[in-house]
Amino acid sequence: MSRRGSAAEGVFLEDIPVDTTLRRHLGELSAEVREALLRIGAIRRVAAGAVVMEDNSLCDELGYILEGTLAMVKHLRDGRRHIIGLLVPTDFFGRLFDGPATFSVEAIGDARLLSFPRAPFEALLGQEPDLERLFMVHLLDELDAAREWLLLMNGPKVVQRVASFLLILLRRMADNASSEVVLPLARKDLAHYLGARPETLSRAFASLARQGAIEPIDAVSGRYRVLDRQMLLDLSGQDLVLE
Repeated sequence: MSRRGSAAEGVFLEDIPVDTTLRRHLGELSAEVREALLRIGAIRRVAAGAVVMEDNSLCDELGYILEGTLAMVKHLRDGRRHIIGLLVPTDFFGRLFDGPATFSVEAIGDARLLSFPRAPFEALLGQEPDLERLFMVHLLDELDAAREWLLLMNGPKVVQRVASFLLILLRRMADNASSEVVLPLARKDLAHYLGARPETLSRAFASLARQGAIEPIDAVSGRYRVLDRQMLLDLSGQDLVLE
């Protein structure tokens, strides 16, 4: 494992062929575009707790998440910190063609990223329509995530927010053939994220399990199986969902 050229404390370069990762994660791009990305990209290992993008700073890198979960964190003037969104594998982060970031990006646990310097990536984006399309899809995903956040926090009861959160995880993180989800946050952090107390959050999970919507596989590590998606949707109280 190499520690050359670390971008921030807790962020280290990996000696892993970038091309192999590009083929696995960005295989829909042409060989020419992958070759261009190969010339500017690097794989980084990010330690838990590392800040990979500072709030109110000009972002000089773009990141694509390979493994792990990162949090978008808003720092308030009174010193409080609020998690305003989660980034999971296949998500991009970084601000292009614009000013400073409006939140920080921090690693919740150990993670691996594909990292690209901003200026060369911007230049490549203007030259390659396929890459531009991929990035535009990412921007649309960001808008969807923002709408999901509004829907998530719309639930007046904690059990509704938990049900909505599990549905979001099921859509974004689970294998299509599986109904298993893994909570990307520790219980204390998840409670903060959902605007609840840890004990209230535990009761919400227990209530969903009693009603048959989910079952714990390993509650300690945060692994659950969704047994009834429709029940979970009903319990989430998502009034904005149209049949």
